[in-house]
Amino acid sequence: MDPVERAEAIAAAERAGIDLSLVDANLRLSVVERWQRHDAALDLILKLQAAREHYDAKLQPAAQKTG
Repeated sequence: MDPVERAEAIAAAERAGIDLSLVDANLRLSVVERWQRHDAALDLILKLQAAREHYDAKLQPAAQKTG
């Protein structure tokens, strides 16, 4: 990719709302650091899912209206 194409791609990404500073910050991390962050995020998601399932299991079904 030549410099003009690179500049155009960056401009298109910014117009699309992509925060390239976040991409740059993540690329400055080592592979191990990125995996650690991924694992931490996945762990949080799984805990939130389990908490929602636990909460949902306690809910009473709504009474159905009859015709």
